[in-house]
Amino acid sequence: MDNNIGKKLDGRYELLELIGVGGMADIYRARDIQEDRVVAVKILKTEYAGSEEFLRRFRNESKAIALLSHPNIVKIYDVGFTDKVQFIVMEYVDGITLSDYIEQQGVLKWRDAIHFTVQTLKALQHAHDRGIVHRDIKSSNIMLLRDGTIKVMDFGIARFNRENNKTMSEKTIGSVHYISPEQARGDMTDERSDIYSVGVALYEMLTGKKPFDGDTPVAIALMHMQTDPKKPSEVNETIPEGLEQIVLKAMQKDPNARYQTALEMITDLEEFKKNPGMVFDYKYNSTDGTPKFTGINPLTEQTDGFGKKQPHEPDDFVVDDDEDYDDDDEAEERRSPLIPILFAVGAAFVIGVVFLVLTMVSNRIGGQPVTSSGANGSGYGEISINPNGEFELPNFVGRQWDEVSKAYADKSVLVLTGQEEWNEAPKGEIFKQDLPEGRSVMKGSNLTLYVSKGIQQREIEDMSDRTVDAAKKQLEKNGFKVSTSRQEHDTIAKDHVISTIPEAHTMAPVGSTVVLIVSSGPNDKPFAMPKLVDMNIDDALKRCTEYNLNAKVENKPSLTEKGTVLEQSIAPETMAYKGDEITLVVSTGETPEIKKEVTIPLPQTAKGEFRFKFYVNGELDDDATKIVDIEFLTSKTLTYEITGKDGDEKTFAIRAMSTVTEKEDVYYTATITFEEENAKLSNEVRHSEIFDQLQQSDTSSEPVSQPTSEPTSQPTSEPTSEPTSSDVTAASEPDVPQGS
Repeated sequence: MDNNIGKKLDGRYELLELIGVGGMADIYRARDIQEDRVVAVKILKTEYAGSEEFLRRFRNESKAIALLSHPNIVKIYDVGFTDKVQFIVMEYVDGITLSDYIEQQGVLKWRDAIHFTVQTLKALQHAHDRGIVHRDIKSSNIMLLRDGTIKVMDFGIARFNRENNKTMSEKTIGSVHYISPEQARGDMTDERSDIYSVGVALYEMLTGKKPFDGDTPVAIALMHMQTDPKKPSEVNETIPEGLEQIVLKAMQKDPNARYQTALEMITDLEEFKKNPGMVFDYKYNSTDGTPKFTGINPLTEQTDGFGKKQPHEPDDFVVDDDEDYDDDDEAEERRSPLIPILFAVGAAFVIGVVFLVLTMVSNRIGGQPVTSSGANGSGYGEISINPNGEFELPNFVGRQWDEVSKAYADKSVLVLTGQEEWNEAPKGEIFKQDLPEGRSVMKGSNLTLYVSKGIQQREIEDMSDRTVDAAKKQLEKNGFKVSTSRQEHDTIAKDHVISTIPEAHTMAPVGSTVVLIVSSGPNDKPFAMPKLVDMNIDDALKRCTEYNLNAKVENKPSLTEKGTVLEQSIAPETMAYKGDEITLVVSTGETPEIKKEVTIPLPQTAKGEFRFKFYVNGELDDDATKIVDIEFLTSKTLTYEITGKDGDEKTFAIRAMSTVTEKEDVYYTATITFEEENAKLSNEVRHSEIFDQLQQSDTSSEPVSQPTSEPTSQPTSEPTSEPTSSDVTAASEPDVPQGS
């Protein structure tokens, strides 16, 4: 069992189970006790904790993700870096990786592949706008939720592109099956490297295969640099040509020939989705190395709504300009002269087999067969009965029940029973018999034939404006399979049903697929984020509504006028999308509190158990009082947090009392000044020698003088005035540093 299971990080994150193992870190499902939610916690492996390089990369991940806030990017909630453990707390995503989904499905439908790719590109555009390049895009770093939402994760090797232009020649980081040529060479990488990796992932979704594979990572990397990929349509011929062009453009080896931004690739994908028959005016290389231009736009294959293919229109093809098929004589000459010969040989073979079978059957019966055609002499279901009254059952499957039952109505040969059931076979057709064809039976035997009632039909309920989950659940309850397709809609809320295919209130076969047309919300085009800082919060929220932004408000103490926006999580002028989440930090108009944690060293030689009391401005903090055995303190320090506001000045004191002699005296005094969001200590005095004096018995020759007063706020049983530096001499041991 993992030793980390059951532990609590920072006393807050309870580790429940190990859910992932990576090269640098392990990922746990955990419970955030404070927020009462399930989270994912990524913990750096102990073998890397001492490596500055790995620590840098691990911290870099938290730094990168903390800047990002997008529905298609895994959120980061918290980070922790101590001497013993380094961890990141992230959104827990309940789904599977895209690589697992591809492995399950084999090849994805091209509409699903586009749906996943567009979401991935939106996440990357958000990151690129903030100067962050992922550099490790691959299908295993893309999570797929149950509702079809994509979440990009693991920015562990992400780089701040605008602040660091170092090359990577010393080490190529990333997954070699998805690596861009420039990344494999160790050249500088930018946003276009991510686009190449997205192209590889799209290729994998459409074909079920990676474009390059080999025995070693080096061999695969060389292919990315030197070898043109096989065209996707050569692996899966159903891929539309326009979509293939998009894949090949994204995977160009020269970054300048690729899409230059994620938004450019999104635009082409959206255009293609609106018109799947389109082709683009840029050219690509065919497999023989010659440039090819597209001709007439091919129409996509249509279906009748139940998965059955419909015939193409007459012009449903692509014309290749350098080919001419008008000469029928030339086509005739191209036919192989072997075809007639092979046909004759095949026919002779079939005739021979039939003759042999008939001979064997005749010999087996052992006599001249008697032919029966049923009572009515119709000849339907003709069988041969031997002298013993035995015969072999014919095959009735695929025949009409009315005709068969009529032919055997006199029951002299067979007694037939028809049993109706719902089935995919046409109504009235026999789809099964309880005794198999060829079974030897006696005249008058009973035979049950199962007759189709046709496919069971049910009415499709009106699912409009229901949530996609509720609609799917109801349709599946009614016996239908369900798939979804999303489209933009200005009035139907996101993730709510617009309509169904087939339409509501029509009859459809049970077991057939009903397509839910689900709203993806209004048109999702990017826009430049307006400046909201310095605006009144009411006005800022109105602007967020106008842009269809999901605004969240956080209050912060500040002397700025109450209600003024101090910060916005999406910077002005950066590209954003409708539905993006933005956090607005708003001034409360109050003086902000300043916190100061005071750390007080204890003498290294001090031993024994003492009670420590903490006083602020002469008032005892009962909750802070603690009893400790100094000898067993790991850090040999006391800590205390004091809160104040700008301009405050507070006195702070610590009194120590031996639990053995119950003698007490002042150990530490200081003055704390709060100003401009900071706090500083002054007038610090420590009395290191008192620990030995407090443990001396009453018979000691030099008993320590006890202060006669304590802070004025104490009960009558305590001293009545605050300890000051005059209570004791300001002496300290040489080995104890002054200050904190």
